[in-house]
Amino acid sequence: MSAATVERVDALAEVRAGLARAADRCAEAGMPRPACDGQLLRPLLAYAAAGGSAEALTDELWCGALAVQLAHEASLVHDDIVDQASTRRGVPTVAAAKGVGPALVLGDHLLSSAYRMAAATGSLEFASLFARAVERTIAGELAQGRASGRRLSWDEYREIALGKAGELMGCAVALPAVLQGRGDAERCFELGRRMGLMYQMLDDVLDYCPAAQTGKPALGDYAQGRWTWLLEELDGVEFGGEPAGIAARLHAATAEGDTPLRRCLARLQSETLALTGELRAAFPGDDLLPALLAQWMHGARVAVEREEAARRPAPAIARRPSDRLLSRVPSAAEWGSYFAVNSRSFRFAARFFPPGEWERVARVYAWCRVTDDLVDLPNATDDAEEMLDEWVHLTRRAYDGSSTGIELLDRVMAESAAADVPFTYAAELAEGMRMDLRMQRYASMAELRVYTHRVASVVGMWITELSGVHAPRVLAKAGEMGHAMQLTNILRDVGEDWRQGRLYLPADAMERHGVTADAIDAMVRRGVPDPAYRCLVEELLRSAEASYHGAFAAIRELPAGFRRPVAVASYVYRGIHTPIRRAGHDNLSRRAVTSGIAKAWLAVRALWDVWKLERAPASAFAETEAREAAPVRLAGA
Repeated sequence: MSAATVERVDALAEVRAGLARAADRCAEAGMPRPACDGQLLRPLLAYAAAGGSAEALTDELWCGALAVQLAHEASLVHDDIVDQASTRRGVPTVAAAKGVGPALVLGDHLLSSAYRMAAATGSLEFASLFARAVERTIAGELAQGRASGRRLSWDEYREIALGKAGELMGCAVALPAVLQGRGDAERCFELGRRMGLMYQMLDDVLDYCPAAQTGKPALGDYAQGRWTWLLEELDGVEFGGEPAGIAARLHAATAEGDTPLRRCLARLQSETLALTGELRAAFPGDDLLPALLAQWMHGARVAVEREEAARRPAPAIARRPSDRLLSRVPSAAEWGSYFAVNSRSFRFAARFFPPGEWERVARVYAWCRVTDDLVDLPNATDDAEEMLDEWVHLTRRAYDGSSTGIELLDRVMAESAAADVPFTYAAELAEGMRMDLRMQRYASMAELRVYTHRVASVVGMWITELSGVHAPRVLAKAGEMGHAMQLTNILRDVGEDWRQGRLYLPADAMERHGVTADAIDAMVRRGVPDPAYRCLVEELLRSAEASYHGAFAAIRELPAGFRRPVAVASYVYRGIHTPIRRAGHDNLSRRAVTSGIAKAWLAVRALWDVWKLERAPASAFAETEAREAAPVRLAGA
């Protein structure tokens, strides 16, 4: 079990123990004794906001956390009555099992008990905040009911979601600050409300992904006339039609090759990253709140991937691989020379894997390289698409346990399936290759992150899960490291990509610096970047460095045999920034290269920093993080 998993399990165990003590007071006073099971998301937010500190985790805090949980459980009972729901998460609702009358009484009793527990905190300020939060939660539900069957503006939707989903979460996050009399309680409350908004937006995504099997009836929002933010992506939406038809439109590929739901995910990813930064600033000693956001985002992404996979028809492909495909896949005897030519940086870092692990990781990397090479046929987009379809189809067969006759494919997929690595990583990488085939350009960093997620982040997540680590927080950091590495690749190859008709630089960043596509073309021709372009490149280099910096600490949560090669890989890739800067940010007429001496020095630094990371307490990363935040400068690069 990874350190991150242990941390989450320990946190939830401590939350359950604290709530149990408060629940005993409920029972002694004749109030309903809650079960204190399930995710306990809102009490977990209060625990995280308290920093897990023994001094902050007082009996009064647990009474306040239980008050929030009781109010939430009361709202679920009442929601099921209003929605006439027969099950919740696969279990009969109270209304279905015992009738509407008993359900109403139970919901009311839970809510009255919640007010008593809020009073038990001894804080009039918290009791007032809690009462206001409950009232606004109910007001949000009423507003949603009044809006049934009509289109909402984003502001209207946001206000409803902040009420019905955000108020109680805001109350939970603000609870420690209120009880301690701190001056940042209102800020904490607003951050918690925004977490509630993100949770509602992600829940809306799941509703339009029946294949995700969340335990709730799929497509319920549209069927009940509830407008959700996803529908902004569609023209002419009218209630009263078939919910399945609306879902199909959300998952349908656009002329650009993306889907409306994919654009929604890109927007969510951007907003989640922004909120994560604010949470880290407000709670510098806490990783749990950002980890929860990462877990929600990961769950939504996986749900969309599963839905897309379920909707995609299997291509009519012969069971035996085509000769055309086989000619593009190296044989087992050719792997050594293949890596020597195509994967020098990877091969350098991979030598730090222990025997046995290197081969498993190398096979994953080889699969990714072959997938990339399949779309690099010059002037043959249709052929590349067909071969990619065939390759993904065969990959799926191998993952499901069938023999394809391709040794690499059969072995890497068998190993991945055995390690519970989701097939969606392979499918996502193939979708990233299709984006390259379309010569897609990107309006913003959020849009570019969809691409970097598909072609790089999923590789880091794949290798992380192959190592036996499945904790969402660690997977999110692995994805961030992959994003950083791909952004480095992009910045190294701008000129080379331009000559092939590709441009990956975000259009909004180009616009901020007054750089146009025509200007890039002119600079490529004359081989000299202008000052505005240099500033643009520097901004993106620093963005990549921030991602390297943010992901590095999670390396210590990997198995011991994976820490050193991952650390070395991150330093070697980031080391490419040095020759880019030394060349005056000229990545148009030359390709930045790090020498063997430079790579060796980077490896020494990486091994030293990961050694310190392994031995430092969780709060003692200041020196390493300060070094990670600064640009790498080397002699001999």
